[in-house]
Amino acid sequence: MIALDLLGHGSSEGAEMHYRFSTNEQVADLRTFIERMNDGPVILMGYSMGARLALSFARKYPQLLSGLILESGSFGIEDPTEAQTRQSLDGHRADEIQANFNDFLTRWNAMPLFQSLHSKDLPSEYASIQKFQDPFWMANSLLGFGSGTMPCLHNELAKLEVPTQLLVGGDDTKFLAINQRMHQQIPNSYLNVIRKSGHRVHIDAPEQWLETIKPFIQHYL
Repeated sequence: MIALDLLGHGSSEGAEMHYRFSTNEQVADLRTFIERMNDGPVILMGYSMGARLALSFARKYPQLLSGLILESGSFGIEDPTEAQTRQSLDGHRADEIQANFNDFLTRWNAMPLFQSLHSKDLPSEYASIQKFQDPFWMANSLLGFGSGTMPCLHNELAKLEVPTQLLVGGDDTKFLAINQRMHQQIPNSYLNVIRKSGHRVHIDAPEQWLETIKPFIQHYL
């Protein structure tokens, strides 16, 4: 297993211009990485923003993948007006990140998206990783690859050729509805709803998360 820090996250350097975080740029990064590090097709897994990137990659370079695992993913925003509204919101959030990153993280982690009856507290290691991110790069990531900025792939789902596993928390009603739609559209897809978990399935229900992805990986690796 190779765990990759995306552009501007973890130990990966970011960029001065937010366009460098765009879908096309980051898909190209992934292609370069996969082609240099592996001899054959791989299983690509992403969570939330990473799932959006993984889906975009799979649509463009299916020949490099033997499987796709998307946790709490989405295909983008269909309505242009809603997408524009989201872009404006992400612009405001980018300003907040650079003004006071710690305050932003407090508000971010308190969002309803991350709260459910079964949501667990953020592990200390996870919280520490969040706090040590570069605010400028986090802001640019939001501007360049926010949900309102990425191209909507809804009309492309039926063309996806890669076997796809969809994971979503049972308490995450918004993304449950999105993933049900994705499951209906993606030909070779499996929808797994993880009970007693919210958006962060791998944190809320790590044992069930692992038990769910292992058979898929063993089958398609």
